[in-house]
Amino acid sequence: MQTLKYFCQLSKYFWWGKGAWRRWLLFASTLLMSIIIVQVSVYVTLWNKDFYDALANLEKDLIWQLVGQYFIYMSIIIGCVVLGSFLRKKLMFWWREELTHKLENLWLANHNHYRLQQDLPQEQQFIDNPDQRIAEDVMLLCSYTIDLVRGLFMNIFRLVSFVSILWLMSSVVTFTIAGIDWQITGYLVWVALLYASLCSLIMHAVGYKLQGLNVQQQHLEANYRGQLVRLQESSEAIALYQGEANELKRLNQQFNQIKDNWASLIWREVKVETFSATSLRITLFIPLLATLPMYLSGQMTFGAMMQARSAFANVQDGFNWFVDSYKTIIKWAAVVQRLGTFHQRLLVLSASEQEKKGLQRRTQEEQEKKQQFKFVAANIATSSLPRIEVKQVEIRKEQTSLLKGVSFTLSQLGWYQLQGNSGLGKTSLLRCLAGIKPASQGEIQVQATSVLFIPQKPYLFQASLQEVLSYPQVELISKETCKQLLQRVGLASLIPQLEQVKAWQQVLSGGEQQRLSLARVLHLQPQVLILDEATNQLDGSSALALMQELKQSLSQSLVLLTTHQPEIANLCEQQINLAQFKA
Repeated sequence: MQTLKYFCQLSKYFWWGKGAWRRWLLFASTLLMSIIIVQVSVYVTLWNKDFYDALANLEKDLIWQLVGQYFIYMSIIIGCVVLGSFLRKKLMFWWREELTHKLENLWLANHNHYRLQQDLPQEQQFIDNPDQRIAEDVMLLCSYTIDLVRGLFMNIFRLVSFVSILWLMSSVVTFTIAGIDWQITGYLVWVALLYASLCSLIMHAVGYKLQGLNVQQQHLEANYRGQLVRLQESSEAIALYQGEANELKRLNQQFNQIKDNWASLIWREVKVETFSATSLRITLFIPLLATLPMYLSGQMTFGAMMQARSAFANVQDGFNWFVDSYKTIIKWAAVVQRLGTFHQRLLVLSASEQEKKGLQRRTQEEQEKKQQFKFVAANIATSSLPRIEVKQVEIRKEQTSLLKGVSFTLSQLGWYQLQGNSGLGKTSLLRCLAGIKPASQGEIQVQATSVLFIPQKPYLFQASLQEVLSYPQVELISKETCKQLLQRVGLASLIPQLEQVKAWQQVLSGGEQQRLSLARVLHLQPQVLILDEATNQLDGSSALALMQELKQSLSQSLVLLTTHQPEIANLCEQQINLAQFKA
């Protein structure tokens, strides 16, 4: 039931949203192709009797006429298969696009991508590899769902179409039990139903453990890929440490976990496939065995026997849908479970009241947290002064209190320094001020037209230097502006590379990365700027020159920073010593 609940939550955005009738129309078109295929298959079954009877009677003219009919039927089926496949792929990607954008928006809204790994109640499962869930699991969900629903619908229609044919072809079977005569009408239909039911029960007994193994396999594969990506991103540090042997050991350990789970998975799949292949071969033999007495007694022609075999096979396919689709159903359930837990966690994290509708009430721990800590970020008029107010804030790390009763107010333009020893909680407090992490207690109010937080390690990515410099804006900064910014922060040598696409986080040194990060600040001109050791990769004189440029440019801003560089500390008009609030 949990799997179905998750599926309904994930599917409502596409199938019940605005303009959903177009999606249902496209889906109905794919089903129509399946209906036509089944209907033509009915004609082929009727054709079987005529063809094999003509073959047995050596009716040459009729045989060639029936061959021509067969090519017509096959042309229709092939056309419907090709068109149905095209419509299916179009619908699948349409759904994938809508669901991907929805999950992307939820993931990136309100810093959920960060809070997803931080605000984790003890009863909540850790959400690993959100990148894989969005990039791969969404595609699998859409593909599996459409294929399963289309297959189920097609097999139901096949049953409706072929059961009547098989029923009419089945003779009445009479037998005596305890002196009472019993008659079974349409016995071939009952044979097909009983055989399919038995196969379904055995298949579930053999393969029910596949879901857990598939979930674990996806988890292990994603972890292994993530480790490879992190190795590439940190290749310079690994080379300097000469840590290749250690990396190889950890990669081998992770791959061995994949290997062990894969061994369990394939052994379980061998059992499933063995039973599936066995039941398929028996299915081909049962109708011949059941109709052989009637054929030998002259009650059924050879063509009728072939027709019964074809009809029985189609009825059996309909009844056997669960058996044939079992592996896909298990994989579908595993994908829904992974995506559903991810989606549910994002909904809980979301601060939007609209997205909270329909959610269950928050846990007691989350309710208490909401009552204990209050964060207010308000936009103000451009002419108003920015303001930061901190009241009785407590900072905790796991179960240990670092800072308690932190209170201060910054209401004037200028530069302010947070002082304190390493590990005291300065960075944690700055994260609370930035609004990405809640404190344990207290209240924080940040009022400004714009707020920008610059961490110790700048965020760079693979793109053109112009795109990297424009971040976090969506629109690109003009090339002329980029050139001016690079000159102002001492990176004029990079101007010729503005349009080059590189992994800049690997190309630039730590100091160059921090210069580039502060170039963004010069362009954005935030009213409140929060800097966390933003120049610790630069020497004192270089850092001082850069920050003096920044201070001159941001004369109408409130700047709060942490630093261990005396040159930068001297630029601040006021110091706030957090040692007085040490818990």
